[in-house]
Amino acid sequence: MPERRRASRRVAGILAGTVVFTVMGLAVKFGYFGAQRSGAGSDPAAIHEKSPLAVLSEALKGGDVHALAFIHKRVTPEPGVPRQAMGEKDGAEWVETLSGLRAGFPRLSASGRATAVTAACRILDKFAVEPAPAQWVEALRPVHDLLTASLGDSESLARCTALVEIGRLWVWIPGRSLTPFEEQTLAEWKGAIHVPVVRCLAARDPETRMAAVACLGSLPIDSAAVSAVVYVDDPVTEVRKQTLSSFSQRPLLLTDDMLFKRLHDEDPSIREIASLILKTRGLSQEQISLGGLMYSPKPEQRVSVIPLLKERTDLDPVIWLIQLSRDPVETVRMRSIEALATHKSPAVQRRLAEMARSDRSEAVRQAAAKIVPSMDEKTAALPPLPGSSSLNPKAN
Repeated sequence: MPERRRASRRVAGILAGTVVFTVMGLAVKFGYFGAQRSGAGSDPAAIHEKSPLAVLSEALKGGDVHALAFIHKRVTPEPGVPRQAMGEKDGAEWVETLSGLRAGFPRLSASGRATAVTAACRILDKFAVEPAPAQWVEALRPVHDLLTASLGDSESLARCTALVEIGRLWVWIPGRSLTPFEEQTLAEWKGAIHVPVVRCLAARDPETRMAAVACLGSLPIDSAAVSAVVYVDDPVTEVRKQTLSSFSQRPLLLTDDMLFKRLHDEDPSIREIASLILKTRGLSQEQISLGGLMYSPKPEQRVSVIPLLKERTDLDPVIWLIQLSRDPVETVRMRSIEALATHKSPAVQRRLAEMARSDRSEAVRQAAAKIVPSMDEKTAALPPLPGSSSLNPKAN
């Protein structure tokens, strides 16, 4: 158990913050932290940090970067300071600010667009404090428009920033009791954002793919998050690493089999991470070694697993043997048949019958057929012979 905890801490230490560092790297590239110095805008003397919110919101509609900088600073939470609930008047003003951000969004630079998305999501966070004003519903539309526009942005900074924010918003709820209609509205809002997030998985740049994987990894609904797991096979090392990080604690999605395959990854850090995750799931080093052999790219190593599975009590050898019976190499399948012959479970019988019926190798089909007849083979019933009593049943 202590070894498992140490492995878990090592996984967290290696993987934590992968997407955050990516977004910060992009921020430096595009001058994110200097957004107020780029793009169009009015005379900075006309507005200032203490300007009324209505004045800043109006300036935002024209893409004023100074107003954007002031708004961003105003909505950024201070460490250790609890957030305050808003009244109806404040809620209406912040919804108007969101409308200003949406109107001015196309006029901003890439860094400005990223700043606008972050500011919009921080405004939405204000509506999560209890008791939230009723205007929280009105905030959904402009935030949706900003997020979806950013997901389709030509610059990766805006895309990645939106994906990081959406990763937080999957579990966002307003700070008030919801009616069934409001619950449905919120669910549909999140569902509408999910579609363009999944589309980002196919982005050409690895930064966006990483951010999309992390975003979906934060989505607690397995059926909605599963599309990201296949990127454990992405050609870019950092994307594979992000997938391991995002799904390491979701074994129903990132299965042990997937991790066994990564034990043969070309990148040593991926191999180490996969092994550590398997340890955190309770597998012993011997089990991990066996799994690594079974998913080895070398068929002779896969065959070598078969005799090692005999008389093991810490795992179910039938599951492993059935997996090997699907191996692309004929020799491995033949050896798996020999081992399966010693097991009489229904699962084994079904698999052997399937192999006897449909394996692409004639030799494998014949070997399986010798052990168990095909499930399709049934003795045809003969018709009654002339004079048989079954033709003329007697009355009781």
